[in-house]
Amino acid sequence: MKKILIVENDVFLRELLVKYFEDSNKYIVTAAIAEATYAANLCSSGKVDLALMDICTDDDNRGGIKAAGNIKKKYPNIKVVLMTGVPETDYMKEAKAAGVDSFLYKTDSVDKLLDVVDKTLDGKSIWPELSETPLKNITFTLSQRENEVARLICCECLTRQEIAKRLYLSPDTVKTITSRILVKVGVDNIRQLMNFMLANDYFKPED
Repeated sequence: MKKILIVENDVFLRELLVKYFEDSNKYIVTAAIAEATYAANLCSSGKVDLALMDICTDDDNRGGIKAAGNIKKKYPNIKVVLMTGVPETDYMKEAKAAGVDSFLYKTDSVDKLLDVVDKTLDGKSIWPELSETPLKNITFTLSQRENEVARLICCECLTRQEIAKRLYLSPDTVKTITSRILVKVGVDNIRQLMNFMLANDYFKPED
């Protein structure tokens, strides 16, 4: 069986990932850790065939990328798959520069995760498109409130409940506003919205 190293700082998700891989009866999880800093040390002596790593670790929004580059430099035969919940297009560019083998989003299904791991171990390189969202509506206008909600979603990654608390609205009102935003922009879900807005520089630094 193939040996997997998991790096994920969210305890709940880390334990779920361990269970998913062990239940598949195809993998052995040799270690599951929170901090990417220690990942390379665990890859010596043939202990790891593939490292599955979150990008945002060690209180660093690029800790996983840095650790991945270190692993690929020291142990080029070890496969590295990076994952993230943040649709930041620069992450993929930096991950490719670091020699990472494959890349996926945490919003993907478990089946997709296992498929990416399987294919990566078979020597394939799996990457999402830099912008998975087509430019459906090149021109659109958001109201001030819609723009506020969109910014909190895309720039701060806040949940519906967090946005409601920040803007003194009900969660149902935030849901309604979010639905209007998706229709205006011409996307199907929050991830596509974030991809579109960030990839096309909708929000400026001063926002």
